[in-house]
Amino acid sequence: MRHFISSLALAAMLAGPALAQGDLTADTSLARNDRMVRSVFLADLKAVVADSGHTIDSVGGSGENSVTGVTEDGLIYHMNGTVCENEIRPGCLGININVRYDGDEMVTYEKLNAANAAWTPVSVAVEGTVGEVGSTLIITRYVILDGGMRVENIKENLENALSIARDVADYVWEVGKYAPDYEGDGEE
Repeated sequence: MRHFISSLALAAMLAGPALAQGDLTADTSLARNDRMVRSVFLADLKAVVADSGHTIDSVGGSGENSVTGVTEDGLIYHMNGTVCENEIRPGCLGININVRYDGDEMVTYEKLNAANAAWTPVSVAVEGTVGEVGSTLIITRYVILDGGMRVENIKENLENALSIARDVADYVWEVGKYAPDYEGDGEE
């Protein structure tokens, strides 16, 4: 089932601009590694996605300050600005990065608990009923910008979240080194 979402991403990319929503252009100068931010705007999120070599699929799907990105290998993810209407400073004070997979009978409470224990930089949860088709497995990384952060660190957080999401999905669906018959090279 998890490959279904990747197939949708490929279909969306092939369909082109007809499926896109919002302004998909990005000013990548905002994604300079040494640039310090204490809050972000939609333009910053788009810049991070584009500068990471990913495609901006849509903007605004999860609120005014949200971007849906697609990696080179078809993984769809979302970057959403959080705490955007605040009295501290303009912009969004946090970033929620999440990857969603279609759930099925392979998603169990045991696997959710084990994934949360093994991959502590993210939160792993299910929307809907665990173990049923129609549910959604959600892997989330939350980045707080208090005190400031270099854009390079935001990009690293994105790449780490995406890497962990792939590992969690492989674990849940017992693929690769998590397959029951995996023999590997003896190194874990």
